[in-house]
Amino acid sequence: MSFDHILFGQKMGEAIIRAIKPLQAEIAELKQQLADQQDVREMVAELVQEAVSGLPLPEPGKDGKDCDMEAVKGMLAEMVKAIPTIKGEDGKDGADGKDGRDGKDGERGADGAGVADLLIDRDGVLVATFTDGRMKTLGEVVGKDGRDGAAGRDGEDGLSLESFEMEYLPDSHEVRLKATAAGRVQEVVYPAGGIHARGYWRDGTKAQAGDAWTHDGCLWVARSATSEKPSAQSDSWFLAARRGRDGERGQKGRDGAPPAPIKVKE
Repeated sequence: MSFDHILFGQKMGEAIIRAIKPLQAEIAELKQQLADQQDVREMVAELVQEAVSGLPLPEPGKDGKDCDMEAVKGMLAEMVKAIPTIKGEDGKDGADGKDGRDGKDGERGADGAGVADLLIDRDGVLVATFTDGRMKTLGEVVGKDGRDGAAGRDGEDGLSLESFEMEYLPDSHEVRLKATAAGRVQEVVYPAGGIHARGYWRDGTKAQAGDAWTHDGCLWVARSATSEKPSAQSDSWFLAARRGRDGERGQKGRDGAPPAPIKVKE
């Protein structure tokens, strides 16, 4: 099975994306919380600034130098009253605040790196090379050779051939092989193959298996030893070549005459 480094890189990328997805969601939530807190601080500052700007300036004291403390207390009380209530009475939620301003765009992140090549070193460790030139070891992927197994049992003693015979069986046109080893006899019989041309069939002839005989213009081959006359009705014969049809009658020839005598000049 060949290693598909492209498919491996795709699967690794998908696994990394799945792994950092919860972290991305948590970071986005923290950013939103910080933005909400900043919006609240800005809103309170605007309300305080608006309330303070609407208050009258305190009048100087009797001697024209010191500030009247009673007037300052009253001014602070009026400022507090002028600030809108953010939290309702008895713990009820206050009115919804205004939408905050969009934050500034963050800095552009560094370009990602893909898998450029995968290599299995001599120790069976998979090493990935990324498009930015970095290399990372991904772990062992080829196992080491296992230990040698236990030695097997000794096999049984072989048989030596004591005798061998081969015999031709003319009645069936077969060859018989007979072998003897360790007192056991094995015999195999198989067809000898080939045919033997014997000429024209005559009554009383005995054919052997594989003999080819010509009879009644046809070629017959004996299936087994037989004294039957070749015919399609006999199981001992099969027709090898059928007799051809007679040719058309030719034109009648002219009557011949004896040659004229030869005269010898004196």
